[in-house]
Amino acid sequence: MSAPLLRTRGLTVDYRVGRGRLRAVDHVDLDLHQGETLAVIGESGSGKSTIASALLRLVPVADGSVEFDGLDWASLRGAALRRERHRMQFVPQDAGSSLDPRWRVRESVAEPLVVAGTSARQARDRAAAMLDRVGLEGPLQERFPHQLSGGQRQRVAIARALISRPRLVICDEAVSALDVSLQAEIVNLLVELRAERDLTYVFITHDIALLPYVADRVAVLYLGQVVESGPAREVLVDPQHPYTQGLLSSLPGAHAAGGAERPVRGEIPDPANPPTGCRFHPRCPVAVDGCPQVEPAVVAVSPAHSAACHLLEPQSATADPAVPLPSFLLRKARS
Repeated sequence: MSAPLLRTRGLTVDYRVGRGRLRAVDHVDLDLHQGETLAVIGESGSGKSTIASALLRLVPVADGSVEFDGLDWASLRGAALRRERHRMQFVPQDAGSSLDPRWRVRESVAEPLVVAGTSARQARDRAAAMLDRVGLEGPLQERFPHQLSGGQRQRVAIARALISRPRLVICDEAVSALDVSLQAEIVNLLVELRAERDLTYVFITHDIALLPYVADRVAVLYLGQVVESGPAREVLVDPQHPYTQGLLSSLPGAHAAGGAERPVRGEIPDPANPPTGCRFHPRCPVAVDGCPQVEPAVVAVSPAHSAACHLLEPQSATADPAVPLPSFLLRKARS
C-alpha cells in the first residue's frame, strides 16, 4: 500500500488556562490514505475540533509530527506554508459565520483564487462553475449570505473549500446544524464530490449514525486520546472499547437490534484535570481495579483495528466484513 496522504504521530496540543495548561489532544496517531474518509467521533470536549485546528495550522502543535503528502506539515513557515496551504481546506459547522455578510456568495467563493493570483475574471468564472456544481445556480450566486437558507450556505462553504482544488478537506461537524433532510442532501453531495475529484476527507462528527454512509475508517476520541480506531464497518459491527459500545448504545433502536447495553453515563470530566489511569474509568460500566491507576496500552484486536482497554487481548476481534451492519445504523443513512 502507498504511503498515507496524512500521518500524525504523537500529535499533542496544549492550551494555556490561567497559570496552567490544558492538554486538549494527547499523543494522537492517525493515518489517512488518498481517497479515504476518516471519521473522528466523540462527545463535545473530546478534542475533535482541536485536531482539525492543528491540522489546519490554526493552533500550534506542542509535540509530535504531522506529515501531509510527504511534507513535514507542522514545520512549514511563511511562503512555503502559503504555497501549500490551498491543498488542505476546511468546511465549518456554521457556514454563515464564515462568510463575509457584505459580499455576494460568488465573491466569497472566488476570493481564494484571487488571493492566489488568479485574474478576477477567471476567478469569477470558476466560482460560478463551482457553485453550479454544488447546486447553487443563476441568481442564487448573487445573493448575500443572509438571503440563503442554512443548507444553501453550507453548499457555499463546500464550493469555497473546493475552489482551490485541494487534496484533503476537513469537515468539522459540517452537517450537525442542519435538519435531517438537509443533512442527507449535504452528505450525498460530499460523497459525490469525493468520487469525482478523488478527494480525501477528515469528517469530524458526534453523530455515529452517519458513519456507515461516509466513513472508511473511524477514530474514536475521548478526552484527547484515541481509544479505538479501525475500518468503519469493523468498529461498528464489533466495537471493542466500552466507550465505543456506549456511543452505539445511545442510538435509537440499538437495544432492540441487539446492540451492547452499555450506555455512557454521566458527563465528560474536566479536560484540565483528567482522571488518572484510564481516562474513561469513572464512567465505565466494566472498570476493574487497575483502571484508575494504570493507563491502558493500545492493543491490536485485528490487523487494522486497535483499542486501548485493560480488558482486551491481542487479536480478540472477530468481525467479519461480510456481516451486515445493524439496521439501526443504516436507518439514518437511508433516510
